[in-house]
Amino acid sequence: MAIYTKTGDKGTTSLFDGTRVEKSDLRVDTYGTFDECCAQVSVAQKLAKDSETIEHLEWVQHKLFQLNAEIATKQNREKLEAKSKLVAEADIHQMEEWIDQYTKRLPELHSFILPGQTLSAAQLHVARAICRRGERLLTELSKSAEIREEVRKFVNRLSDCLYIFARMEDQVETEKKLIDEILKRYLEQSGAQLKASYLDKNHAIFQACEAQAKKINVPVSMALVDKTGNLVGFYRMPGALLVSEALAQKKAYSAVAMKTDTHQLKDLVQPEADLYQLETLTDGQIVTFGGGLVIRDAAGEVIAGLGISGGSVEEDRAIAQKGLEKLKEI
Repeated sequence: MAIYTKTGDKGTTSLFDGTRVEKSDLRVDTYGTFDECCAQVSVAQKLAKDSETIEHLEWVQHKLFQLNAEIATKQNREKLEAKSKLVAEADIHQMEEWIDQYTKRLPELHSFILPGQTLSAAQLHVARAICRRGERLLTELSKSAEIREEVRKFVNRLSDCLYIFARMEDQVETEKKLIDEILKRYLEQSGAQLKASYLDKNHAIFQACEAQAKKINVPVSMALVDKTGNLVGFYRMPGALLVSEALAQKKAYSAVAMKTDTHQLKDLVQPEADLYQLETLTDGQIVTFGGGLVIRDAAGEVIAGLGISGGSVEEDRAIAQKGLEKLKEI
């Protein structure tokens, strides 16, 4: 079936309710601008790094479809409500909650900022600017057409939401760079004889774990320790539980200390088993549930431990396994 209809060849188009108007009509210009905004949001989503932001941007695109359907309806509101949901007060509150949550996680600003240090943030700022243009057109349209108050508020809050999403994308990248720099300085100052290739392996492991965590939408903390149990690498994904920081490190340490994957300790610490009360006897330094994997060299010697925490035991194990598989590849 051809996508062209030829009905618009003379400069008119059909609204959602079937009304024919000029393509230069203010109503068409308004919903066309929000259509442009939606496309730009889609680009930003494909570039975004923060797992929560990626999910929120999917929601935004669906809401923009609903918004455009309403703006594109001039007369027959009944037909619109039969085929599409309307943006509501609950949607506005949802964006306000996200704005408040992100604001608490971000450092305070005391001046204007340039639009995006990273590509994903820059794309989000473009979407924000398009949204503001759409808001100006919507305000002009409201002088001659009935526009619900919820629509006006939604559009206004959306641009604020896109702004805060852009800031979070920049912050995620800043945190990654900071972690890399701290790790680099720690290794230099501690005199650890680790080559750059070893650091690259650590990064590759974390990247593989992060990719799997994003795939199943479970933000986690990741820790790598050397064969003596000393921490050599750590990364907490945005949104991961704070308690996961300590647990990830304990899992990595436990794998090295016990020379076995932590999920294999479960049966050994049951009542009447050989290692009953192991966690208590080690003052909680050893954990006996899944998420800690021991790393061995080709000769079978323990050389490191990987710990993942933030999801269920099964999820943590699956994410850690992806990191181990990446290490075997390289």
